[in-house]
Amino acid sequence: MTALTIQELHRIFFDLTDGWSWEIQGFLDANNYVHPIDSDTKVISTVFERMSAPALRSIAKEFGYIVELANQTTYPDFTLTNSSTGHRIALDIKSTYTRSRMVFTLGGYNSFLRNNTKNILYPYDTYTDHWILGFVYKQLDHFMDYDLENLPSAGQITCPYEVEAVFIREKYELCGLRAGSGNTKNIGSFKGSLPADFKTELGPFSTFTRGKSACDHFWSNYELYAPMIKTENDLLNHEDFAEYL
Repeated sequence: MTALTIQELHRIFFDLTDGWSWEIQGFLDANNYVHPIDSDTKVISTVFERMSAPALRSIAKEFGYIVELANQTTYPDFTLTNSSTGHRIALDIKSTYTRSRMVFTLGGYNSFLRNNTKNILYPYDTYTDHWILGFVYKQLDHFMDYDLENLPSAGQITCPYEVEAVFIREKYELCGLRAGSGNTKNIGSFKGSLPADFKTELGPFSTFTRGKSACDHFWSNYELYAPMIKTENDLLNHEDFAEYL
């Protein structure tokens, strides 16, 4: 059985989900009432993860891969392992909302990149590929608050977001040169001005022939390189990254 490639995953996943809006109304309880959600990124990422899972499991089964999930603090969201060949894929679900300059946070840089087994389901060096299934969505009006007298049923509530782009990319192609979220130690993507940018644009590590290795080296030593490498030219001209060109 052939190994699953990102090209095959992209083709089959978007065939299987063709026509999906990726929208939900809220949480349906046993009495058929719908409890609304807001458009907080953490909540929405969980929604996309749950909605993606059946298609991802079907694809994995077709190619002979076992799918394992991680808890909220462990990377990645989905681990796909071929039981025959040992080929292992890390697939993370990421989302961000539309604004003038959009950035994804792509996981921590002070955990498994520095300690092979920290906050990761399997040792980092056992994963061959690291892919991102990403969603860019528009936040809509705040949901209406309900009391027990007017709880809505299925079909009586609108979704608080609208998906504008869905993509599958190599993680290193999305990585930028700056941390992604305030004081937390998260990798930041390149900045996009349009949702579609994340489908096609390439980050600074894509210039290297060994892009993933260059990306791992930069982010595992982020505090060292961040003050001196601020642009793609800085990165390409730095002597420490010549071996990755």
